[in-house]
Amino acid sequence: MRILFIGSQESRALFQSAVKGHGEITSDKDSELCIIEVSEVSTLFRLPKKFSVPTFFYITKKDKQLIEALSDFKISGIFFPPLKPEDVVSKMFRGSAQPKAAVTDGFDTLKAKIIAKAENIPPLPALARELVRLTRNDKTQMKDFVEQIKKDQGLSSRIIKLVNSPFYGVRQEISSIDRATVLLGLNTVKNLALAVSTEQFYNKNFSLFKTTGQKIWHHGFVVGRLCEVIAKPAGEDEDSLYLAGLMHDMGKTVIVDFLVKEVSTIEDERNQLGTDHCAVGELVLTKWAVVKDIAEAVHNHHQLGKDIFSRILYYANQMHKNIDSAEDLHDNIEDCAFAVGVPFEKLEELVMPVLESERIGNDTA
Repeated sequence: MRILFIGSQESRALFQSAVKGHGEITSDKDSELCIIEVSEVSTLFRLPKKFSVPTFFYITKKDKQLIEALSDFKISGIFFPPLKPEDVVSKMFRGSAQPKAAVTDGFDTLKAKIIAKAENIPPLPALARELVRLTRNDKTQMKDFVEQIKKDQGLSSRIIKLVNSPFYGVRQEISSIDRATVLLGLNTVKNLALAVSTEQFYNKNFSLFKTTGQKIWHHGFVVGRLCEVIAKPAGEDEDSLYLAGLMHDMGKTVIVDFLVKEVSTIEDERNQLGTDHCAVGELVLTKWAVVKDIAEAVHNHHQLGKDIFSRILYYANQMHKNIDSAEDLHDNIEDCAFAVGVPFEKLEELVMPVLESERIGNDTA
């Protein structure tokens, strides 16, 4: 296949490498397919709205105005960096099989808009950003952050409410952040503050997910705690895994704005949008400068990944989903124990109190 490429030499070389063995990048205008590099809106002004051969845009800059303008063009698809050879070849052959008057690939345009929204998601609150920074094993300022938490009356009252919930099983009512810190520890209070700081992102209508934002947030809260307790005997970073669990469904807060009908699975999401909340969640965390291991675990939380973070998050997610099925839950704990190298009895001893307290909370709600 002869492919006309219009763009920089650097990008040309990337596509030449990607299509090696399947096509030839050329400057011949009589080629069977065309790829045009677009890095700014002004480039689009010089292009026709329709093309005589299947044509793809290579978007190198995730600019909101540029993304919105793409819907005016009749193209066969869109490429974004980084280029994956298998994706490039698959998409090009699909595009070249279309009629000469190529139609817009709705998924690509929609995905571009979703990516743009993920890139422009509001930043985490200042305190939350500092708490995320503490997941990088920098705990020298923890007491100072507790003082900051105490200054925020709304945050403090929400934390105290969570501390007194059945989830933590305290025997006497806690009425202050200082008391919570003494009984539960600095790290727990820090993680509670981080959880409460992310709650605002779920203040949306999630009816097309057949749930509520509060329930999605609470699921992340419980999964974060499960990740944390699994991490300890596995010798992994407890703070980082708590953060991975807490934020694993953050992508839903972005894609919910693009859904038009109910979804039950990530396959439903992909069929409707061409992407899913796992991939979008990774984009959001990358935007927030969360460490790579956490972002990758979020991307993989619906599949059993190869890295330890992904495996822990996957099983923690499954455990909470199967909380009411004793047989499935037993299998989840057993499989997780094997996957992370921890004795079954030890892991069961750690995760069951978290799940039992969750059951108690559900019964009293």
